[in-house]
Amino acid sequence: MPFTFLYTRAIFVFFETVFVKFVTLTRKRNKKKNLLLPKMKQKENTKLKENQVFLKKVGAFKKRKYLCSMPRSREEADNAGLPVKEIQHNMKLRFPCHNYSDKGTYMLTLVVEGRKPLFGTLQGDGLAPSDSENEPRVVLSPLGKAILDREIQKISAFYPMVEVWKLCIMPDHLHIIIRVKEKMPEGKNLGQVVRGFKTGCTRAWWGLTEGKETFGEPKVTGAQATPAAPVPAIPAPVPAGSAPVHAGSVPVPAGSAPVPAGSAPVPAGSPAGPGLRPLLFEKGYCDKILLRPGQLDNWKRYLDDNPRRLAIKRQHPDYFTIMHQISIGEWTCKAVGNRFLLNNPEKAAVIVHSAYNDAQFAEMKAKWLALAENGGVLISAAIATREKEVMREAMDCGYRLIYLRENGFPEFYKPAGESFTACSEGRLLQISPWDYHMQRKTISREQCLMLNRLAEEIANT
Repeated sequence: MPFTFLYTRAIFVFFETVFVKFVTLTRKRNKKKNLLLPKMKQKENTKLKENQVFLKKVGAFKKRKYLCSMPRSREEADNAGLPVKEIQHNMKLRFPCHNYSDKGTYMLTLVVEGRKPLFGTLQGDGLAPSDSENEPRVVLSPLGKAILDREIQKISAFYPMVEVWKLCIMPDHLHIIIRVKEKMPEGKNLGQVVRGFKTGCTRAWWGLTEGKETFGEPKVTGAQATPAAPVPAIPAPVPAGSAPVHAGSVPVPAGSAPVPAGSAPVPAGSPAGPGLRPLLFEKGYCDKILLRPGQLDNWKRYLDDNPRRLAIKRQHPDYFTIMHQISIGEWTCKAVGNRFLLNNPEKAAVIVHSAYNDAQFAEMKAKWLALAENGGVLISAAIATREKEVMREAMDCGYRLIYLRENGFPEFYKPAGESFTACSEGRLLQISPWDYHMQRKTISREQCLMLNRLAEEIANT
């Protein structure tokens, strides 16, 4: 009996010891596995990323190989028998890779449908000094006053994070400098702000023109334009006793009280109803984003100078109109500026060859500037650094110049900055033998040689 008891207990102790060891080893194994699990996952993720990078490289290589085999020009595509689709460029496309719901400063341009001058009339002389009685200015129509006094205030009323810093109302378009102070709510962006503003202006226009003809000034193309017939009195939606506005560019008052939405009556037959009414603005808008120091000041100066620029363009329309089919030797060119510079008997082509040493260049530069100082015309594509130096000095001195452009002129091209001033004074002509394009490309040697031959042709005729 004692032997049987001892034998049974020994067996029990043996199995108990084995079980305890098994449990202990299992716990140690699980603990070690838990410690190694993050490292294993990290290795798997690293391997996955390496595979993705490899696949991207393979895809990029295949893409480069495919692109290299594609025709690089229209001529190559035609020779290969491939169809070529004409691209219609839209100047109102938004800036890529920019979040329009985030903070930012923008200059917006909105144009009246058909360029009808509904916002006011331009008065004054483009050559009159600033702060004089005859300084160019835009006298606002009832619609222009409604936009200035009421519609522009609604932007900040509906979107408190959006500030209007400056407004410039021209007869057929307007510019707005807008600041988005903080990120806009989910689902909101600058496009919706502009859409709401355009809708409010359109409703104000409907309310003012209900049962009446459109108002504004007639399109003027010459300096001596007949004044527009008096416009029938239309009650303007402005506060009683407010002074008339006689400026094309004005800062927006900071403390103006917003007007509730829907205050402008919507006539029967609006787009919401069966009979469609016309919209005030063209589809879309143009925006410029503040990206560098000094750009904001340039915008403000541009808006303040807008009435003067328009007055000068109307007084000298020939200097700012794109002239087509101008024959110069073997070329048919387009031009903007004073065409009569081509008839000047004293002309010189500014072409600086790489073989010129410093002494030769200094001698040629002195001859060119002396000719220009005596009333002659300098002609150049201003490709080489020294050519740019000569033309830069001639421009600063107010001499007569003909610039040859690699790119043509877009549909609504107008000179800017000092080129605008030079055109208005009749001392600049820009010529291009090619059509306008929107490609970023470096001018080729063949094009440089062709522009130099064109400059020599103009100088010798």
